Amino acid sequence: MNKLYDIKTLLLIAFLAVVTTVKAQDSSIKWAATMGGSFINFSETPGFDGEGVNFQIPNLSLLYYIDNGFTVGAGITFTGIPKINNFYTNQYDVTIMDFFGKYDFGLSEEKWVPQIITGVGLLVKDKYSRAISFNAGVGLTYWLFPRVGLNGQIVHRFVSEKYEQNFAGHTQVSGSLVVTFGESTGKRNKRRTGYGFTTN
Repeated sequence: MNKLYDIKTLLLIAFLAVVTTVKAQDSSIKWAATMGGSFINFSETPGFDGEGVNFQIPNLSLLYYIDNGFTVGAGITFTGIPKINNFYTNQYDVTIMDFFGKYDFGLSEEKWVPQIITGVGLLVKDKYSRAISFNAGVGLTYWLFPRVGLNGQIVHRFVSEKYEQNFAGHTQVSGSLVVTFGESTGKRNKRRTGYGFTTN
């Protein structure tokens, strides 16, 4: 009786292992989240009198890989830490909500992944003053491990003249940690690199 029970248990474990493997091979890693910080030099920007470099910590985003090198995402940047002694003090509170697209030239699974970026943003200063921006920039991700990478990007925000009293056009520089999540294809380790998003 015990032997029969042991055989059934082994068969069940083997079945579950096969099912799990098949499911993994049919899935893809298409989601990623980022967390980091950014800064903007407002020293010559109207509406930010007396401000030099404004630091935004944290900078968060969620990304979804569509296909053929295209990714869409949404992010929020805010002055959650307005001051760090002996480093910086922000005179203005800045919050930015972004919707964006990225194109990586089909290099999604490589270790080094360059990107071009475009999108729109809602800019909020001191919780009340608002503006809309149209954004364009470039980025680069280096995958330290298959699911963990470092991303840096430079984005210029084009702002209409009617918003100049609140925000003028400016450039934002950011850096972040990138983590992909979701189920692996199961073929990841057999690929030439197997980093970043997987597309099958």
